[in-house]
Amino acid sequence: MSGASLLQLESTNAPEGSAARARLEQMFRAHHEFIWRMLRRMGLGPDAAADATQQAFLIAAERLGDIRHGSERAFLFGTAMRLAQTAFRARRRVQLEEDMDLRADSTAPAEALAHQRSALRLADRILATLNEELLTVFILFEIEGLSTPEIAELVGIPVGTVASRLRRAREAFRAELERIERRSRRGEP
Repeated sequence: MSGASLLQLESTNAPEGSAARARLEQMFRAHHEFIWRMLRRMGLGPDAAADATQQAFLIAAERLGDIRHGSERAFLFGTAMRLAQTAFRARRRVQLEEDMDLRADSTAPAEALAHQRSALRLADRILATLNEELLTVFILFEIEGLSTPEIAELVGIPVGTVASRLRRAREAFRAELERIERRSRRGEP
């Protein structure tokens, strides 16, 4: 979301009062990139992720009084995940075409860029086999770099459940990668 989107957000749904507006602006600046990245990594396309990110902040603006101080990120994350679930029910999951963190370097050799894109497609193909609970924990830990206590707080589950889901996600990821590699060696798609 751009600065223009923040202005639109503030002018349309921001609650009255300078303290509320300041809190909403702080939430936006602190969390909008994280929310967008999570929605992308959960499978939404760039435009759909931008729309869902903006919708999450519009909902936060409407419910600002209900959001506990210090829990803004968890509220936005939960809202964004529910919006993503709605989008998934409305249409099939889209494949990631561009890299989330590995921005294409225009000076990189074409072969290196092709290899990066191939690796990203493979990772996306494997991630698409994980159920939502495992996928969420895997992305938050392995890609976003959050700790298990941070994930537990964000998702609203016990730390032990995070650890269990992460272990199961890693096992499923590894098993799917091995299955794909075996099929590739046999010349199967």
